[in-house]
Amino acid sequence: MVRRFRALGLACALLVLSLAPAGAARPIVDLHRLDGYFALFAHDSDVPWQPTVVRLDTYSSAPVSFAAYPVDPGDVLTAGSNSRPRAIDVSRRKAVARWSFTPPGGYRFQANVVQVPLGTRAGFYVVEARRGGVGEQVWINRTDVGMIAKQTPGGLMIYATDLRTGKPRPHMRVMFVVNSRFVVRYTDAHGIVRWDRAPWPVFALGQWGSSYAFVSLLPQAPLPAEVLGVRLESAVVHAGESVRIVGFARTRDGELLRPARGDVTVSVRNGPTSVADVRVPLDRAGAFTTTVAIPADARSGDYAVLAQGASGIAGATLHVDADADGIALSVHSACNGRCPANADIPLRIEARRDGRPVGDLPVAVRIVRSPHVVVGFEEKRRPWAISKWLETTVRTDGNGAANVAIPMPTDGLASTYGVTISSGGASAETRVTVPTAPFTIRVRPFHRRQSLGTPLGFDIYANNVDTLAPLGGAKVVVTLSHGASVQRQVLTLGGNGFVRGAFSTPDLGTNLIIAEIDRNGEKAKDADQINVVPQAQDTGEVGSAAVSLALSGSRFMHGERIGVTARSPGARGDTLFTLESALGVESDVAGDGNGISHGAFTARTALGTVSIGAAMVRSGAIAWNTIALPLDTPGRPAQATLRVLGGGDARPGTLAKLAMGPFADGAGTVVLRISRGVPSGSALFDDAPGLLAVGATLTQNSAPPETTWHPWVDSTGKHPEVLGFERVALPPSDLTIAQSDTSTVSWSVEPSTSDILPFHLPGASGRYTLSILKICDDGRVVAGSMRLEVR
Repeated sequence: MVRRFRALGLACALLVLSLAPAGAARPIVDLHRLDGYFALFAHDSDVPWQPTVVRLDTYSSAPVSFAAYPVDPGDVLTAGSNSRPRAIDVSRRKAVARWSFTPPGGYRFQANVVQVPLGTRAGFYVVEARRGGVGEQVWINRTDVGMIAKQTPGGLMIYATDLRTGKPRPHMRVMFVVNSRFVVRYTDAHGIVRWDRAPWPVFALGQWGSSYAFVSLLPQAPLPAEVLGVRLESAVVHAGESVRIVGFARTRDGELLRPARGDVTVSVRNGPTSVADVRVPLDRAGAFTTTVAIPADARSGDYAVLAQGASGIAGATLHVDADADGIALSVHSACNGRCPANADIPLRIEARRDGRPVGDLPVAVRIVRSPHVVVGFEEKRRPWAISKWLETTVRTDGNGAANVAIPMPTDGLASTYGVTISSGGASAETRVTVPTAPFTIRVRPFHRRQSLGTPLGFDIYANNVDTLAPLGGAKVVVTLSHGASVQRQVLTLGGNGFVRGAFSTPDLGTNLIIAEIDRNGEKAKDADQINVVPQAQDTGEVGSAAVSLALSGSRFMHGERIGVTARSPGARGDTLFTLESALGVESDVAGDGNGISHGAFTARTALGTVSIGAAMVRSGAIAWNTIALPLDTPGRPAQATLRVLGGGDARPGTLAKLAMGPFADGAGTVVLRISRGVPSGSALFDDAPGLLAVGATLTQNSAPPETTWHPWVDSTGKHPEVLGFERVALPPSDLTIAQSDTSTVSWSVEPSTSDILPFHLPGASGRYTLSILKICDDGRVVAGSMRLEVR
């Protein structure tokens, strides 16, 4: 019996051994290796009367030990906005607090908020996190004081304030780092210290007792001695045709930009090849105009149009559509008026050789769509969700024509289509815009990639499609979506068609922001995408929506009083008002202590970008914002508000009068263009005055209201490991939106001494775009455009 049981046991043992995997001796994945993957972050500024936290990103639930050490900021901080702080040796330092934290959740990524038990202590500390031999350090600054710095090419101003009371902090010690040495200054009775000469400081450290505040100062480009601008009749021209070129030149004279004298050299180049080179005289307004012929054998592509003066240069891009084997292609929208958003868009393609139709010609069609419509300027950054929309080949019929339908999108967004056609070496391109309403809306997030735990700020602009006038007073519904998580808010546009907003808690990952206006049954919406990551590179500060500004007027002449009102619910103490220009910053410190403050300045002739700013203390942080100052003085940029007088009679060929608005009065040279289609790129007049807006003010804030994080440095011991992910894909395809191939109906360059301009309406019924560029004798540059209906 015993032998039988032994035999049965031996058989079972053999069976178990036979069922064991052949590689049982091979080690399995050691999940504890994930213990070495973690990252530590801290706020850029904390106040001692509120809890202080650090953020710990982990991939496992192994416990982490913490310690906090008081240190001198000079031992840790390094000057420079992109410089990482130094690690310190804590082996001989005494910790003021020790604690531990166990992340929940097992083996997965998790961002943890860890409290730092420092009570109400103020001061500068280093917090070290350790898992075994792996260590990271991050600094925290618990402070009662804050600083805001305003930098211009003409000087630096720093304002120090008490973050608890909101009052200025007079006689506060500020150490500047200049040429690797410290220079000590003290704030005046209004909490202000200035620096107005070279060499310029790169870092400023303020101290009041055990509280510190600091900012890294960035270099400012010097003001140019000369500013030039160049614009084209059309951004697209066919080989063998001519293009008209206009522009202006301004020289800096103290606080003014005045019309330049002499002449400029205008050249057209295709890479190293010169197509044209001509000297053009400047008139008394500093304006120039010329016409350049493009050779019939010119290759297709983007050409550079350059204007060079005594010490400045300006450029524009001209796209040339080539002919091949005598064949010329053209493409345009076949809509009768504005293209509808709820239907396919018809395109008409034509092929000609020596003016005669070319039949049975294969034509390749490529269409790229951007789900946005922008009026009045060219978007500098790549549009969100731009995509290849249609790629096909068609053949022309006996009349040398072919039709293509652009498929209607179903996302409810407006569309800008870039259309490119080609056959052999012949090519043509154009742009078609399809708004969904008589107005457009644009949502622009501050950053498309931002750090977890920071508010998602955005700007919204809205304009009338026909007049380009701001859409003031409209309600905007803004939603932020991340999977099933949806946040929503309703904002109201200001009189300038602009509003700024923020979502305080965006989710980790991809977020979609949508802004929509529903007005009188017409709807327009726009969208963009923001990626929230554990830590993104800091890309600079922008003003806060927590501070709203209002001016006492819509136009200010030299010597007039500028009244400004700043509002920020919950703000305390005084408000710093600033008048910011390229040559420096004027200041006015005032306040009622109830979240509403009033300041005043005197309008003066100023150079470059001019704005009014305000900084207020609320909830232990400094909130600030700026607003453009509509300054009507010589040498300034301005936007025209166009209006056809007596607009009831819009019959073809009749004489009409164009009112250009108050900023366009006085003598100057006026360029008037009436075109079929909407100009784009270098043919857009509206953004030409912006070339005079040189020397923008840079603002640095030591205590921003938005949560901002800075990353760790490696401690002594084994360096921590950080997981990174990178998507590997094929090279991106060319998704450039083609420029608009407009057809000029009327073009004139004439002197004018008034803001009223007579002109003839086009001789045929239809929709046109009227654009003006007034280059004034006193240095101003004024531009605007509007849609023109002739019937």
